[in-house]
Amino acid sequence: MASILAYITTGDDILRSIVGMLLSILFISWVLRHFRQPYFIAYIIAGVLLGPSGIMLFSDVETIAQVGSLGLIMQLFFAGIEIEVPALIKNSRILTAGTAVQLILSLFFVWLVGMYFTWDSGRIILFGFIISMSSSAILIEYLNTNKEINTRLGTLTTGILIIQDFLIAPMIMVLNFITQKEADVKALIIGCGVMLLFIVVMRKIALRKKIHLPWINNLSADHELQLFIGLLTCFGFAWITSLLNLSAALGAMFAGMILSQTGSTHWLEKNLLPFRIFFLSLFFFSIGLQIDLKFIASHAFIILLLVLAILFINSIINTLVFRLLKETWKNSVYAGALLSQIGEFSLVLCTVAKTLNIVDDFSFQLTLSVISVSMLLTSGWIGFIRKFLFREQP
Repeated sequence: MASILAYITTGDDILRSIVGMLLSILFISWVLRHFRQPYFIAYIIAGVLLGPSGIMLFSDVETIAQVGSLGLIMQLFFAGIEIEVPALIKNSRILTAGTAVQLILSLFFVWLVGMYFTWDSGRIILFGFIISMSSSAILIEYLNTNKEINTRLGTLTTGILIIQDFLIAPMIMVLNFITQKEADVKALIIGCGVMLLFIVVMRKIALRKKIHLPWINNLSADHELQLFIGLLTCFGFAWITSLLNLSAALGAMFAGMILSQTGSTHWLEKNLLPFRIFFLSLFFFSIGLQIDLKFIASHAFIILLLVLAILFINSIINTLVFRLLKETWKNSVYAGALLSQIGEFSLVLCTVAKTLNIVDDFSFQLTLSVISVSMLLTSGWIGFIRKFLFREQP
């Protein structure tokens, strides 16, 4: 009897938490809608209010973050479906060069700061890596909302995100080498091999234009099988790349690109869109759960200063990169704003650095706060620059 009561109580706690989350998201989203702000801000704010720093309705941050990561995987899966593969392949060389320049400039800027504060090389490399990674979830959501995903600027910024995702594995290897003085050669070879395979397959897709999968058309009326085939394709490719120590989200995007060339993906969005929205909201909700309001309140000035400095510096760095790609100044400044925030993979690097003792507890909390707040403020930053650049002339 006692065990049954415990089960019922646990079930009630879960239901109470879910209802609280949904009510918070609905109310905050309704408020933000009047200010024409994207919904991911509502998800982050709801996480802050209901998490350990708020009323503590949610305490298991790690589990929710793991479930929420499925939303990022599905987001990039759909992004892969919407990407113009031929245009991406056509610009692959300049995208690779642009990403390399962006990384070098980020490391150079952090090196200048590190020389002033007498940081060691490990910390300089870590923070250089962190500020060079933009948020795939935020950027793709923003491009989709403004119907810019298939524009030239959308293709270029998405291409840079893809290359950044490829770089996460080598970055982690570099951090391991700094602390342990040894490199995982096998993982490096696998990573290079997967990248070459990705390029070869994408080039073949671009040349053939379409991939013919006859069995897909036979499922046009079977919505249940469509649902499970879509989920299997998305998470199957994600699982394979994760086994190779690469980004799971990258594998999902790869799967989406392949399916996009079949010409039979119209049913995917209809069947998988609710899952995409729900899991992506959990991803941003988990970001909010990780924000420590007490720490932010105690160090509000330095956190806000760092966030504004990073948004500004990243905007300048990426503006210069897009000018090197021969974009107009207006498009370059806009692209710089789009890529200015620090992304979700920076959170991964921050966690890895903590386990490797590259940063202490204070630096870890400060970095985590800066990343989270930058993601929260990025919509306002992009909106401000977009409105300034594309304002109507009197």
